Amino acid sequence: MLLRRWTPPSQVPTTSLDHNGIPQRQRIIIRWCKLVISALIALTFLGFCIFYSLQKERFFNDGYRYKQQDQYEREQQLLFNTYIQDISDILLKITDKNNIDENILLHIRTKTLIILKNLDTKYKKDIILFLYERHLIQNNQLNLRGINLNDVELICPYDFSRLYLPDVIWSNAIFINCRLTFAILDRTYLINAKFINSTLQYTSLIDVNLDNSHFVKTIIMNTNFNGASFIQADFLQADIVQGNNFTNTDLYQAKFTNNQWEGKYINIIKHDFSNARLPNGTFQLINSEKNLIKNGNAEMECFANNQTIWTTIHDNTTLSTNITNNDTYWGNCSFVISTPTRVYQNINLNSYKHLIDTNNSILSFLGYASCNQSYFEMHIFRDDNILHALKIYSKPINGTESYRNKSMYLYGEYEYNLPIRTRSITIYFGIETFTIDHQCYFDNMTLRINQSKIN
Repeated sequence: MLLRRWTPPSQVPTTSLDHNGIPQRQRIIIRWCKLVISALIALTFLGFCIFYSLQKERFFNDGYRYKQQDQYEREQQLLFNTYIQDISDILLKITDKNNIDENILLHIRTKTLIILKNLDTKYKKDIILFLYERHLIQNNQLNLRGINLNDVELICPYDFSRLYLPDVIWSNAIFINCRLTFAILDRTYLINAKFINSTLQYTSLIDVNLDNSHFVKTIIMNTNFNGASFIQADFLQADIVQGNNFTNTDLYQAKFTNNQWEGKYINIIKHDFSNARLPNGTFQLINSEKNLIKNGNAEMECFANNQTIWTTIHDNTTLSTNITNNDTYWGNCSFVISTPTRVYQNINLNSYKHLIDTNNSILSFLGYASCNQSYFEMHIFRDDNILHALKIYSKPINGTESYRNKSMYLYGEYEYNLPIRTRSITIYFGIETFTIDHQCYFDNMTLRINQSKIN
């Protein structure tokens, strides 16, 4: 049989739609639609792949973080348990818990400082409770100065009297149900602290920073806040505020009710606001007549062989007094120096620190001497004991007084603005040269501080 090879016709059969049914423009639109649909399908698939990859990575990361957190929690618990066990073992070997050897306390301090640097806040709270229960932070036993207790919330299960934690960093502290009687928290940094349903009574909070602190349903009585800072502190919700020592405190913009400010509750127990900056920014009236130099007129140790309040720099040199036979102006005695020497006295100005640091302090220093070779000096120190001002008075100012047929010359100045951060002054007086061959008398030395801006 003869087979023939089939070949297609030269033209593909067409329908009516190919010739006249769809215009050229519509065909272009259809092609674009097909292209868009194909692109959307590809993008959807790509998006699904990306989403799947991200979800897979997120799931993996969440699992990894959970594993890491779980491991971290176990490590924290292990550190805490080990510390508790170690300290408990040490204390079990001690018979007299009220008289622990210094070396043992040092060992406990070292372990505590290390563990507190590595523990979270919730464990730090338990460490404090543990140390208190073991009587280690009561009555000045264990020294934990400098520890960081920021954000620790202390819920006291019982009386927390005689707690001893001075010089601690404890911002954002929260005290709940804490009866802090006879506690010592001097110089502790308690900014933003909250005291809730607590008691501060016969407590020492000297030089504490309590800025922005709040006292809610809290009793505050007979507490020593000398030198503390209460800028924008809120006492309005406190239950009782009576009989507290606010000497030299900074109460700028602090909030009190009238009864709290006056120490009223059932009775009246007034506060002491000496040298304090008040909520309106003014200062309690300063006693500008107070002489900060002790025994500046030689009367306190008038008939003693040696002077103990003043110190001589040169060895084997004594500062003696000369009897003036009850002179009306000079009193019974004056200081006398017969050989070249320097005499000094240190004066602490911490009780004026807020007045000084707000640039409101004026100092007056005056002293009398009978000879031209005499001088006075005033060394002014910052709060870090760095000398930042020096005043030398080697020439008299206008003013002389008669003294036993001689003249006493006035040295010093009436007004001097103390630099900010001044905390102490050392007063010197003495004889400047070695050519002097007669006695030199010194008397009536005064150092007074007043405020430059009167309320």
